[in-house]
Amino acid sequence: MTELSPEDLEAEFDMFMARAGVALPADRRAGVLAGFKDLRGSLHLLRNGRTAAAEPSNVFRLTPLK
Repeated sequence: MTELSPEDLEAEFDMFMARAGVALPADRRAGVLAGFKDLRGSLHLLRNGRTAAAEPSNVFRLTPLK
């Protein structure tokens, strides 16, 4: 993800909040916006092209343990 200017970050935040129908109290806006910025910066860790096959949830062993 590209780094946004503070104004663009706030505009994106406002768009997502409006889309979700969230009415955020003014006294909490700065804290939630800071959390949004941190989460947005971590998206590259989630979106890196892996498929579900790359991360199996369980490993099954068909041979008996000795």
